[in-house]
Amino acid sequence: MSLMQGIADGRRFISAGKLAPVLFLAALAGGEAAWIQAHKLVFVGTEPVLWATLVLISISAAYGLTGRSRALSEMSYYAALWVVAALIGAILTYLCATLNLPLLDEEFTNADLALGFHWLSFYAFVREHRLVATILTIAYFSGLPQIFFSIIYLAHIGRSDRNDELWWSSTIALVLTSLLSGLFPAGGTLFYYSIGLENAVHLPHFLALRDGSMTAFSFDEMKGIVTFPSFHTTTALLLIYVYRQLGIFRWVLALNVLMLISTPINGGHYLVDMIGGGAVTVCSIYLMQRVRFFLNR
Repeated sequence: MSLMQGIADGRRFISAGKLAPVLFLAALAGGEAAWIQAHKLVFVGTEPVLWATLVLISISAAYGLTGRSRALSEMSYYAALWVVAALIGAILTYLCATLNLPLLDEEFTNADLALGFHWLSFYAFVREHRLVATILTIAYFSGLPQIFFSIIYLAHIGRSDRNDELWWSSTIALVLTSLLSGLFPAGGTLFYYSIGLENAVHLPHFLALRDGSMTAFSFDEMKGIVTFPSFHTTTALLLIYVYRQLGIFRWVLALNVLMLISTPINGGHYLVDMIGGGAVTVCSIYLMQRVRFFLNR
């Protein structure tokens, strides 16, 4: 590799576009630290996440600065960003739950009925059809594997721009979702109808955060406690958006349509949660485009 090529690879690695996500996450972490201190909350078990991030960043730097493998550098870089964003996002959802505003399950249920959506009927239908339930469950839990696959696939085909779109839009969506979940809290359909409560794994932490009976949480035991808006809906829509005009788009579309269908049942969500998730998706894509436009000027 020539000296000029090495300098070009180094500049690409430390460009504004690469540093901006790090600074964004640092700002979020700083705000969370102040919130945690104010509410006397404790989050433990984050060390493996930090070590994994350090290893991934080291791999990205080693292959990016030397130009040995741009694809491997991209994979490691975005994997590190996703790991940190997941940690910060999970903590943010817990912090927002401490606002302890009145639950809106009654209002959300009435809104669903006004829209013609009867959650109990849908729930009964899925429960009666084992194959349908299995397919929807697999689709629902495909979100995280799809993210990992996307990091690798998009880097492999040289679409760093799509990796960038997916990370920025998802992280912005996670922040918006967390804040809205605190302002418009709900226990979810399983909680409201007192059905399938063994699957409502989020309730112990959610309720404990609201009444202040629990102040210490281990990262490996934290749950997805957000009802409104539905982040699963946002994830499915963003994956469909990011894969537009790519070769495997039709497969991504099919899988994520199934994820959307599964969300009310497997996620214990109201239909209005999904509508809210759709609105968050639109806002996140717009803000992501503005951020990327600013960084790429």
